[in-house]
Amino acid sequence: MRADIVRAVVGREFAELIRNRLLLFTIIVPPVILTIAPLIVGTLVQGGERPLPDSLLRQILAQRPEWASFTPREIAAAFTIQQFLIYFLILPAYIPLSVATFSIIGEKQSRSLEAVLATPIRTSELLTGKAISALVPGLIAGWLTYIVFASLARVEYGPHLIGVVSDSSWLAGVFLLGPALGLLSVVAGIVVSSRVNDPRTAQQIGGVIVIPIVAFTVLQSTGTLIVGASGYAITAGIVTLIALVGLRLGVALFGRESILTRWR
Repeated sequence: MRADIVRAVVGREFAELIRNRLLLFTIIVPPVILTIAPLIVGTLVQGGERPLPDSLLRQILAQRPEWASFTPREIAAAFTIQQFLIYFLILPAYIPLSVATFSIIGEKQSRSLEAVLATPIRTSELLTGKAISALVPGLIAGWLTYIVFASLARVEYGPHLIGVVSDSSWLAGVFLLGPALGLLSVVAGIVVSSRVNDPRTAQQIGGVIVIPIVAFTVLQSTGTLIVGASGYAITAGIVTLIALVGLRLGVALFGRESILTRWR
């Protein structure tokens, strides 16, 4: 694989992204909402003297004994904030999926894909460049959102609760599992986009990746399971392996000649 060709593809994709206002909207707006929403919800949850049932408090403390020094209201806020970690995993998956699907299908609709495939570029180089250019905006958006959110959480809740959003589970989730899910969503977007003609259809099919995250959110919100750093790290390794295998599959399925024939 030629690095200079991959860099050229990445530069071209970034230039196209900057010109696409719809994609820029999907990259900028969700992080702003995600930064503010957890702080508002966490503040509202602290409104009562004992905002969570005693049984749920005991269940939470059994899995998070380090929260034993918190007041019931602080435990409620910490537990509520903990749920939003899942959304910091959805963000780096959702944004790359949107960028990847529009990258391929958008080129098909504008008929610029034909000119690219007519060059000596290899399929692996083209898809690697597109994968990088789709993954990077999602990672940057997710990491910057987390940094701003953690800073605001310190102002809102004070140094006592700041440890909740800066412990090892959050760091492993945001900086390990988040990128892994982003890579997997990019691969899903590439594979699906090579088989369908409509970007909305591709996003809906590729969005199946989000379903396990949502299911996990529901499970964690009951207090039944609160995953720690090791769980996020192991899951990140598994997801990365699946994504790398999927990328090779995407190269095989791309079929540049058949796509040009089918998409004419």
